[in-house]
Amino acid sequence: MSTIQISVSALAETKMALHSAKHGFSNPIHGIIVGKSGSDGVVEIVDAVPVCHEVPTKPIVDMALRLVDAHLQQQGDNELTIIGWYTSNASTSDDETPNFSACRIASSMSDCCQEEGGDNFILVMVTTSGLLAAVSKDSDSSSALCRVFQKDARTKTFSSEVDSSLITQENDTSYIISKAMSKEMPIYDFVDHISNYGSDDWKNMDWIKNGSIKL
Repeated sequence: MSTIQISVSALAETKMALHSAKHGFSNPIHGIIVGKSGSDGVVEIVDAVPVCHEVPTKPIVDMALRLVDAHLQQQGDNELTIIGWYTSNASTSDDETPNFSACRIASSMSDCCQEEGGDNFILVMVTTSGLLAAVSKDSDSSSALCRVFQKDARTKTFSSEVDSSLITQENDTSYIISKAMSKEMPIYDFVDHISNYGSDDWKNMDWIKNGSIKL
């Protein structure tokens, strides 16, 4: 396992925060991390694509990954790829480790990346304390919204946490997230999209881009 440095865009953090807040930490949420992973160990988290707000099934995960991969290829940016998975736990008191489903999915995706010559696959966990810190002046401002994990070379599990000193975020991210929540910007995941098929709002549920989120 190599030492990596991670930068997180305000857009990605805002989408993960909105996705988590929308479901009130009453259900686990899951999604895809899009970004750039260089051979120098620098990982850039550029965007986040919400997938579901429940325990994910294999068909949901597989189809979401295929659609996001196809979308990235259509964009023509060869540097942007799927570099990770994100989650938040169902329990508001559980900020310690990612849930089992997320670890299992990340492990499987990581194995595929390594077979294709990629490395540095990450698992991001959105924390309750970090979300509160982002939106409340009374919260502990030292609480990070996201904790990042790598696969441990010995146990083959996503139990190795990246030191917070190696993670940087854009300036004013907390303010941006707070502003987005106050405006009640809508965010949709893949399950929202397929569950509302045929409804009047279905075509507006752009779960891959969530273009209504303006920073």
